[in-house]
Amino acid sequence: MKKVFAIIAVCLMSFQFATAQDIDNNEPFTIQEQMPQFVGGPDAFAEWIEDNISYPLMADENYIEGRVVITFVVDEDGFVGDIEVEEAADPILADEVVDRLQYMPQWIPAIQNGRCVKVKYTLPILFCR
Repeated sequence: MKKVFAIIAVCLMSFQFATAQDIDNNEPFTIQEQMPQFVGGPDAFAEWIEDNISYPLMADENYIEGRVVITFVVDEDGFVGDIEVEEAADPILADEVVDRLQYMPQWIPAIQNGRCVKVKYTLPILFCR
């Protein structure tokens, strides 16, 4: 059975590191007073990943599996952008994740000092047969 796993709640938070950045700086933060939230919470995010990221046919036919680590920014308006591959077991798997994350719905943005700010997320996704 082919599966795609998003390691969300614990790993998502554990892959993030606090930084001391000026709020007026345009660089995304990694930790906020109020982190951005996927509408519906972590369970809805996991469900969205499961429903929208598929095991690529070419990867299945060639017995390719492994982990893809993606970073993305949730901007001040809650839109996802700046998607980057940090690590990939195979480019086929990475392409699937990047292609699908481009269509992720709008999030509830992060808040720092009473203002909506950008936040950079790291998301590991495991493809296994």
